Amino acid sequence: MTDRPRKTLSIKPKTVPTTEQTATLHQEMKTVSRGNKRIIKREQVQPYALAKPKSKALPKKPNKPRKPAPKKPLVSPSDIRMDNLNAALNAFAVWRERKPLALGIERQIFQLIAQQNLSASKRVVQKLLYQHTHQSHYLLKVGQGGVRFNLDGSADGVILPEEREHVGRLLAT
Repeated sequence: MTDRPRKTLSIKPKTVPTTEQTATLHQEMKTVSRGNKRIIKREQVQPYALAKPKSKALPKKPNKPRKPAPKKPLVSPSDIRMDNLNAALNAFAVWRERKPLALGIERQIFQLIAQQNLSASKRVVQKLLYQHTHQSHYLLKVGQGGVRFNLDGSADGVILPEEREHVGRLLAT
C-alpha cells in the first residue's frame, strides 16, 4: 500500500459567518496535534456545528378498537361425552328416579355404551357415576335403605347398615 497523506477534517458551518466571527472561529478552531493525530476539543467547536439530537419517533397512530372475540364456553370433550351418556341413561327409570344402583353397575353401563356406539371412557363413566351417586336425592334414597336396582329395574342386593351410616355422614356434612 502506498502511504498517502491524510486529508484534514474541516467542519463547515451551515450559515456564513461575518468577518468578525470568522476571525474568532479561526482562533478557537486551532487544532492541537500530538504525534500525527489531530485532536479537536469540544470547546473549540461551535454549538451549531455539534451533532443535533435525534428527532423523536413519529407518534404512533391510534389503534382502531378491535371487536372482542366472541367468548366460547369452554366445554371439554369429556364433559360432552358425559352429557351424551347421561342422556342415554335417562331412558332408564332407575336412573331418572335416582333409585339405589346395584354394585358393579359400571359393567351394565359399558354394555350400554357398546350397544349404542357411544364414545365414553372409563373416567367419563366414573365421573358420571360419582356425580349421580353424590346428589342429595340419591343419598336420601340410599339412607332410607331397601333394595338396589339394575338398569333394567330388577332388584339386585340389599343396602347394608354400614352403607346407610356412611350416607348419613355424607348428608351431615
